[in-house]
Amino acid sequence: MFKRLSKTKEPDNAASAYDYAVFLLSLRLRTVGEMRDKMQQRGYSPEIIVQTLEELHRQRYLDDGRYAEVFLENVKAYKDLGYYGIKKKFLAKRLPVKLVEKVLNEGLSLNDELVIAERVLKKAGYKAKALGGDGDGPRYNTYDEKLSKQKQKLAQKLKSRGFRGEVIAKLIY
Repeated sequence: MFKRLSKTKEPDNAASAYDYAVFLLSLRLRTVGEMRDKMQQRGYSPEIIVQTLEELHRQRYLDDGRYAEVFLENVKAYKDLGYYGIKKKFLAKRLPVKLVEKVLNEGLSLNDELVIAERVLKKAGYKAKALGGDGDGPRYNTYDEKLSKQKQKLAQKLKSRGFRGEVIAKLIY
């Protein structure tokens, strides 16, 4: 279906490397790490890759900080992932760990994560109040085995999507 990636015949051609990088960016935004990987797979020399990446950064075509902010806003709006799930996505995009943590700490508050978690529960067919209480304190004074298993199942679902324990506890327990 897709054409197999072929190695370049001119690994030291800066113009060809730049054109290839701009082509990749025309398809979608990329991080510096993703771009470096693509260019290495294509067979460009390390010097040409560094030179091309510097030029793209100078022209503001590559900016990991801005990429991370835009990506976080999209994930918050359209995906059902918590803090750790989003962090995993960021790291898969080859973003630096310090940048990832900075963007997440500034851009994803506990309230934002609670809203996303409530969206997950709503899609699963549950309401936070159906699990007990108003969300401010302990929700049940008595033990109910059926409800306890339901809570465990929902907590595991949220945990598997990368939500912090604090968020899960506020929402379910």
